[in-house]
Amino acid sequence: MDKKMEHRLIRLLGRKLSGDASSEELEELESILNRHPELQFFYDEMIKPARLEEEEKELAEQSYLSDLMHMELRGLRLHSPASPARQERLKSPRLAYRIAIAALFILAAGLTFVTLRGKKQAVPTGNETATAKGSKSTVKLPDGTVVMLNTNSRLKYDENFKKDQREVTLEGEAYFDVAHDAEHPFIIHTNTADITVLGTVFNVRSFRDGYFETALIKGKVSIHLKDEAEGNFVLKPGQKLVAQHQEIKHRDKRGAENKSSTVKIDSITVVDSLVAETSWIKDRLVFADKPFIEIAKELEQVFNVTIVFKSDRTKQYRYNGVFSDADLNEILRILDLSKPIDYYRQKDSIFIR
Repeated sequence: MDKKMEHRLIRLLGRKLSGDASSEELEELESILNRHPELQFFYDEMIKPARLEEEEKELAEQSYLSDLMHMELRGLRLHSPASPARQERLKSPRLAYRIAIAALFILAAGLTFVTLRGKKQAVPTGNETATAKGSKSTVKLPDGTVVMLNTNSRLKYDENFKKDQREVTLEGEAYFDVAHDAEHPFIIHTNTADITVLGTVFNVRSFRDGYFETALIKGKVSIHLKDEAEGNFVLKPGQKLVAQHQEIKHRDKRGAENKSSTVKIDSITVVDSLVAETSWIKDRLVFADKPFIEIAKELEQVFNVTIVFKSDRTKQYRYNGVFSDADLNEILRILDLSKPIDYYRQKDSIFIR
């Protein structure tokens, strides 16, 4: 799609959202969507009815503030003649946000949200979607919930989804925008925890090495950690829960291996108007005073490599920055410039001394 067409689509969508679109403009909008089906997801997201109550709207607007600031810094504007009535309608922060975010989705990086790095597609198997190395995918569930899967992740749900219950199983990382349904709570099962929501936006990481994280952008979630005696937690917008479970390499009197775990609730991290915990959906990696050992976990997930530390001292190096996730070698080079590290690579393994 050329730039002229992109700007035309943004204008038409803005007029539809504000209620000023003529019948000819609505037909033109439909024609563009027919010729570019990859834009249907963004269109659906922009026109779907608001699902939040008035009290929740305020929380949502606060959560989105960093993105709005980011668009302002980029100089993103939507200029078009407007009648006094239309100008009054556009005073709604939610409507203005929905129009602006539509423009951001379409203009940013040539629709990287749709094509993504590597241009690899998810592999659907019945009610299962899996992403391979270097791929990401967006899934729309039968209830209208939108799930964005990060690389090396898997989402499953059965045939009873929406009819009797809304339950999914996640391995890896995913960003959820859950459709509100008070009668049918949405439940996410992972190896470490079960997460229950009604309608909200949040990010989940659940890796095989025992690392678990849920970051709440808006709404409310309840988390039950399976291996914790008092493992029930409720998050508020802007909070995240991090749990790390590790096997202890000795057995107790009963012959069972002990487990060590750390659990903490912290605030989400915002750097340069990007939320670190969800920056991957924009093909970015955001580090804010983050230990190298934690950065290594993200790099392993994104690039499907194994990082081996030869020194405990190097693990504790801390870094700041916003990186594109397109080139691992470039990321390592920049980290090395910030705080020198000695590393070498052998196939899919990186050794750091």
